[in-house]
Amino acid sequence: KGIDREFYLLFSIFDENDSWYLKKNIEAFTGDPSKVDENNADFMESNKMHAVNGYLYGNLPGLTMCKNDRVSWHLIGLGSHYDMHGVHFQGNTIDLRGTTRDGLALFPHLSGTALMQPDRVGTFKVVCRTFDHFVGGMKHLYEVSSCHNTPQAQQQRGAMRIYYIAAEEVEWDYASNKSSAPKIYNISSYEESESIAFQKLRHFPGFLRCKIRNTDAHSRLSMLLNTTYLIAEWPLLHAEVGDSVLIVFKNKASRPYSISAHGIEE
Repeated sequence: KGIDREFYLLFSIFDENDSWYLKKNIEAFTGDPSKVDENNADFMESNKMHAVNGYLYGNLPGLTMCKNDRVSWHLIGLGSHYDMHGVHFQGNTIDLRGTTRDGLALFPHLSGTALMQPDRVGTFKVVCRTFDHFVGGMKHLYEVSSCHNTPQAQQQRGAMRIYYIAAEEVEWDYASNKSSAPKIYNISSYEESESIAFQKLRHFPGFLRCKIRNTDAHSRLSMLLNTTYLIAEWPLLHAEVGDSVLIVFKNKASRPYSISAHGIEE
């Protein structure tokens, strides 16, 4: 009651190595069945299907809705301990037990229901963010159309809020407190230890640090650049329902960066 569309999504890894038809498939679809090693790790991995409702790589049909529809997503996890999924909805937010978010954790043999009222028109992704599952095909599309039941946009009544944000790079010394450096490097001079520690740390990944500045509030927050990790800490931007927010972003860093408004209408 009170729901316009309902969708049921089953997230599971189907292991076709356990299929009764494995040998028949090898005989039917391989050039030389005698050369197929069923115990080969790559072969076994290729038979694991990371699927949603049995579909992979964006082939799941029927995920269509209208803007402002009241949509109920019933999400189900099934399988082994490998089936721990981070389900993520792009473009629109969901309501889960009274909290607004863009995703949820789904464990094997558990289920959950998330409510959505999409306010953005377009084609968006619903995926599992677990890396192996995402690469293996657990990613699909849902479409939001502008239908006849979409109400006209209301006149904006809130305030206009303007924020200025810049990204800039500075060198950051991991060993700013070197009181323990003489013991670590087996030297007696604090000045020498400071120089040696600084030179050693220059070769560490993540030595370059990018700072995000909210020039409007004169606050500085940091984003650590690492060859493996990217951890972003942004200034907190305040607004109220009905406000218009204008963000002016200037990139002073040596690599491209961008910002995206998630869960609000652009």
